[in-house]
Amino acid sequence: MNVALAGLTAREEVALGMLVGRSLPGWQCSAVTAGRQESFAPADLYVVDLAGRGMGRWTEAAQSELLNALDGAPAVLVAPAFDQTWSALDAQRMKSQSLVLLHKPYGTEDMRAALKQAAAGRATPVQPARPAPVSARPPAALPLVSPASQVVPAPVSAPRVLVSPVVAPMPASTPVVLEEGKMTAGEFQARLGALPGSEPQLFMHMLAEALALRHPFEVRVSFLNRMIFHPGEQWVASNTPLNVQEQLRQDDALASSIEIDTIDDKDAMARAMRLGMPMQPLEPFLWALAHELPDKKA
Repeated sequence: MNVALAGLTAREEVALGMLVGRSLPGWQCSAVTAGRQESFAPADLYVVDLAGRGMGRWTEAAQSELLNALDGAPAVLVAPAFDQTWSALDAQRMKSQSLVLLHKPYGTEDMRAALKQAAAGRATPVQPARPAPVSARPPAALPLVSPASQVVPAPVSAPRVLVSPVVAPMPASTPVVLEEGKMTAGEFQARLGALPGSEPQLFMHMLAEALALRHPFEVRVSFLNRMIFHPGEQWVASNTPLNVQEQLRQDDALASSIEIDTIDDKDAMARAMRLGMPMQPLEPFLWALAHELPDKKA
């Protein structure tokens, strides 16, 4: 399921990409770059932040612009907080096109439910090729869609995938000379590239992918055990015992139960302190986490 994101901020794209990749197997997110008055590139489902697209309040013109851009595709429409003007959308049209209206602020469960509701109402599994919209621009200026790209929505210039729902093995790299007792996020990723394919890798790869985004994030292992990472400020706070971390490294089934969410940059340290989680430098923590990983056998 290809979910295209339109009008979201970069941080919202990252957060939603992580939500989709973590909790909806087989789904992936890509950013929409189409401007106003243009149809979006083909996708199975869209998430449109109405204010981000310059449609904070409903008008007939805004509705016409939105429906033309969606061209019959299902979507989750994110409306500003306390704004009820978009409730003017025709109920029959919303049902027939599978449009779901979601107001800010919303939680992860709200968005997940909205995505599933919109996806369940799709009339066809994949959107067909769309006719050129009526406009003053010549048809040649519009992107062409081949039949193959309808089956797998991947144009020649592939959309940016925020979080992949399937963890692909990382390629082996040249040996990295590490400073004893420290490991950068890049070195941590390179270390994972040396893992034998038979070794459990899910937790470590999830962590590497989240670190690569360079946004603060929280790993919820259980109701009590958590870890907060701040790659930009190079610290981590954790109350997760070492034996639990070891279990996560060795058991992919257990690792699949954890949740990873981005958190606000300004709230990361306050959150760690509020939860009573001791802070420590990130690089020694990554070294300790990866220190017991086996080397790739020749």
